[in-house]
Amino acid sequence: MVALIARAHLNPRASAAVNRLLAAQPADPALKRFCADRMTDKSGFGDPLADASTWADDVRNSEKTGLWHYVDIPRAETNAAFDRYCPAVGPSVDGKPRPGCVASATEYELAILKDPVAAEADRATALRYLVHFIGDMHQPLHTTDNSDHGGNCTQLQFYDMPHPTNLHAVWDYTLIEHDREARHVTVAQDAAQLDQKFAGTWGHEPINIRAWIWEGHALANDVVYGKLSIPIETATVDCPVETQKIRDLHLRLADEYENAVMPTVERQIAKAGYRLADVLNTIWP
Repeated sequence: MVALIARAHLNPRASAAVNRLLAAQPADPALKRFCADRMTDKSGFGDPLADASTWADDVRNSEKTGLWHYVDIPRAETNAAFDRYCPAVGPSVDGKPRPGCVASATEYELAILKDPVAAEADRATALRYLVHFIGDMHQPLHTTDNSDHGGNCTQLQFYDMPHPTNLHAVWDYTLIEHDREARHVTVAQDAAQLDQKFAGTWGHEPINIRAWIWEGHALANDVVYGKLSIPIETATVDCPVETQKIRDLHLRLADEYENAVMPTVERQIAKAGYRLADVLNTIWP
């Protein structure tokens, strides 16, 4: 959805450049795709930028880039040195230094994409990472930690699903899918409706990755955790312990929570799409 909204706001040069780069350097056809069942024109995924948007999840294990998708800033933190939670250089992989979190990874890949002399294969890879990471950083639990691994250890019941889920999964996709199914719309239709709903809400703005992350961090406090019917305060990073503790609270999310948070979910998706478009339009003005 972020990619489809961005596509609608790309200037002609940027749109053509994105298509050309992705077509010239296609993803490995043997790669197992995270959204393989949705990669069809019928669902809106005929767009190459949308197709590229989940690639970073597809390769996160093989490329050892799991740390690139988030930054765990404690909920209580409001004004700390960012590098405490996101080192510019993270653990080395195969002897090579790597970025340490979603902010430094985005900055790293953005520099490659902007470099006119970089290899085309590297620029295509950078584009695939960029579209994904800008989406990730607008999901508040990719920027915030409650000693629960960004909500992954906060186990709960979502409506009457047959199995428990966790707060991170609810914000990654479950809320969006539940709302979309209730309205009987496809991914492409949902993206178009959001774009229309928020048309004119945001103008062009400077690219400020760290400000976007702090913005999401505040939303995690105020909305993601703030709208829960039971306050959740975790004390350790022992996931099995925290999972059991939260499970014992019998936390269930249904209409009240969904109605309270969906406006934020929608704004974050739309905002990420507009910001991604601004980034790409800056590269190809």
